[in-house]
Amino acid sequence: MTVLSQINHCEDGDETKNCFKVLSEQEMTLLENNRTEIKFSKGETIIKQGTKSTDILYLKSGLVKISINSGESTLIICVKTKNHFIGIENIYGYDYHAYTVVALEDSEICFIDTSAIRQLLKQNNNFNAELYRISTNNSLMTYDRFFSLTQKQLHGRFADVLLCLSRSVFKSLKFDLPLSRKDLAALTGMAPESVIRIIKDFKTDKIIATKGKRIEILNEPLLEKISNVG
Repeated sequence: MTVLSQINHCEDGDETKNCFKVLSEQEMTLLENNRTEIKFSKGETIIKQGTKSTDILYLKSGLVKISINSGESTLIICVKTKNHFIGIENIYGYDYHAYTVVALEDSEICFIDTSAIRQLLKQNNNFNAELYRISTNNSLMTYDRFFSLTQKQLHGRFADVLLCLSRSVFKSLKFDLPLSRKDLAALTGMAPESVIRIIKDFKTDKIIATKGKRIEILNEPLLEKISNVG
């Protein structure tokens, strides 16, 4: 039996659509009365690791990176697109943010008071189940990331990232890379010099073509093979 990686370095889709569908009109009003919507420009810090947590974030539009920092070392856990929650773990008793969130492009964020979310969890079992599902998916994503970072070679890790951005975020074989070389290194657990070398290797092998920040995947089957082989 062959188990294929889910390549969950970033997330797509709308993980929240069922959450809102199971809420009554009165419960939606409760959320509306306990939320604040803020716009962030590209590069702005939305959450800083270690700060007090009082809200659950809903990414209404845009793209963000979530990272853990220790001294001068940084590991990007994942990239989240619109229609995703951030900070679900804070509902269950974690009082401080465990990571930093930075906007990769202009983004709109809804800050929802944690107490309002907890009230809905108590009175609506379906809403509770939906948030539990999201929390479980986040855990599975973390397991997949751990496998990629510890078991795959450098080329396999970078292939994962390119496939994820192509399929999950931009849904195109051509896209403008939203991450710097330093970010790519932090996402793949390698040195920036290694990222530059692998990009050169992929270009030489005609797997990708680049022009500035623009990337085009020329040979998706080969890129997927590199990802699967690791």
